[in-house]
Amino acid sequence: MKFEARGLVKIFPAPVLSGAAPLRALGGLDLKAGPGVLGVEGPNGSGKTTLFKALAGIIETDGGTILADGEAADSERLRELAAYCPSNPRAFYFRLSAAENLRFFGALAGLSAGQALESAGKLAETLELSPADLERRFDRLSEGNMQKVSLIRSFSRRAPLLLLDEPFRGLDADSQQGLLELIRETAKTSVVVVSSHSPELLRAAAYRVLRLEAGRLIGEAI
Repeated sequence: MKFEARGLVKIFPAPVLSGAAPLRALGGLDLKAGPGVLGVEGPNGSGKTTLFKALAGIIETDGGTILADGEAADSERLRELAAYCPSNPRAFYFRLSAAENLRFFGALAGLSAGQALESAGKLAETLELSPADLERRFDRLSEGNMQKVSLIRSFSRRAPLLLLDEPFRGLDADSQQGLLELIRETAKTSVVVVSSHSPELLRAAAYRVLRLEAGRLIGEAI
């Protein structure tokens, strides 16, 4: 599939009684993402996470259109098409094990318990997450292993659009290489959009890297 954003605008209102101005997180952003891996880089506050959440159908924009294969896609449609791995890997049930979480979220994505666990096992091996950690309570995992579980959840969906927001955070060198392998394999059948503060890892993952500043893409990064 191909995805396109045209003139995306997102404005977050200022907190009540703060006296601050509203935050314009996206300021008429245009983006095209076809087969393969597209990288997005920019400083904190540049709008990367807002862009990813808009493409994932998690937030509504205040203007602009997102198209999937040339057809306008609303938030409900985008949630069907996109798998999103957030930069903060804590959106799980802390008292459940990693495997129980993955079975639950797999069921929401239409996977049987067996399919979810089979996928989790294969992905965990590539990311070097041990079987013991899969059975560990989520809140007892290290930050890096929480990130691996978050990545497994996203890759397991095999969605047409995979959105990875700072996916290398907290991973050691071997796990980073495993993630790069998964990204390359997934890009054969899906559109992958990835962000990272590491220029080296981002360029290792993506065939093209765009620069985002103040809610606008300003061109290809050097």
